[in-house]
Amino acid sequence: MNKDFKVIKSCRICNSKKILNILNLGNHPLANELNAFKNQKSKKYPLKLVFCSSCKTIQISATVDQKKLFNKYVWTTGTSSHANEFSLNFATKVLNKCKVQKPFVVEIASNDGTFLKPFKKKKFKILGVEPASNICTIARKQGIKTIKEFFNKKTANKISKQYGQADIIFARNVIPHSSMIHSIIDGINSLLSIKKGIVAIEFHYAKNILEGLQYDSIYHEHLFYFTAKTLINLLEKYGLNCFDCEKSPISGGALILFFSKDIKNRKSKKLNILLKKENDIKLNQFETWKKFKIQALIHRKKFNKLIKEMSKKEKIIAYGASARSSTLLNFSNIDNKNVKFIIDKSKLKHNKFSPGSNIPIVSFDKIKDLIVASKKILILSWNFKKEIIKDLRLKRFKGQIITPLPNKIKEYEIY
Repeated sequence: MNKDFKVIKSCRICNSKKILNILNLGNHPLANELNAFKNQKSKKYPLKLVFCSSCKTIQISATVDQKKLFNKYVWTTGTSSHANEFSLNFATKVLNKCKVQKPFVVEIASNDGTFLKPFKKKKFKILGVEPASNICTIARKQGIKTIKEFFNKKTANKISKQYGQADIIFARNVIPHSSMIHSIIDGINSLLSIKKGIVAIEFHYAKNILEGLQYDSIYHEHLFYFTAKTLINLLEKYGLNCFDCEKSPISGGALILFFSKDIKNRKSKKLNILLKKENDIKLNQFETWKKFKIQALIHRKKFNKLIKEMSKKEKIIAYGASARSSTLLNFSNIDNKNVKFIIDKSKLKHNKFSPGSNIPIVSFDKIKDLIVASKKILILSWNFKKEIIKDLRLKRFKGQIITPLPNKIKEYEIY
């Protein structure tokens, strides 16, 4: 038995043993654990999507040691111009719901501090909490006050004692990542100002995963795949009441839920419509997710056939060594026999190899002539499709691009 992971026997949220299997993707390497050498063997872990029939929470079955997952990280938020642009929009949305004029703002899993920068520009007191040592260093160099910690009840008490209670706490695409989720929510409750404090939680929305057939978003960092209802039910146990929601363009379709301790904050019309929609499409029912499994298996077969056919004469070039690309490539049995390079903007990924599939990851400039001469490019980070197409046009690529998802494989011509 491996010491760095364990398979759950009961639900992480409600402790029920009524766990049902949705989709078994097989054994996969950690999506962000890039290889340093060609043909290096990646350690693999079970990757299975399951459903709790008691609290309806969708989750994966294996819990990998968090220190192994997050101590060193290769994704920096600031790499994406899309994320940089959205950071301003996000800050505006949050501040419009906060009634404190000069709030103390805390971000959980703050990465390189990109989303704290708009608050800093307004001269607000800010603090980032980030467990990855290399990313923490990047944030500090950019002037973002950051403590190197996993956020939990203990960390929350430290912050509260040293800096005071927070008026705004936000956590973007992190709550679903932790097996210690109850300690995180308890910590948020402890750190949040009682009267006017608000919490914003952004997460990859299960509805978008279902409707977009986004099985590539299933990997070991993502322990939970929440619906609005399942996340609201969890936070209500800690006295945090959901009062509003907003859509987010990040991760192929995310949702932001807003919470406070104020019971007078009634659910907005927008939130009630969202919850009704979940009920109408039976988002929280197991039968719905059984259909998702069937569609995912069909898509995998089609994708594998297409890429192997395309790469018979010449290996193709791909764009985006994202975490989701790891699931897509390994689940579909696509590797360095089919793909020559993966282009990526992040310097932390350059001169490394994709986990499992062992494809070299390079900067655009390193193989510029090859890219321009290429007839086809496979976009693995399809959730950044617009940004990538714009980039390819600027670099004078004229040819065909293939996006594997959402829903189905599509081919576009770029002129």
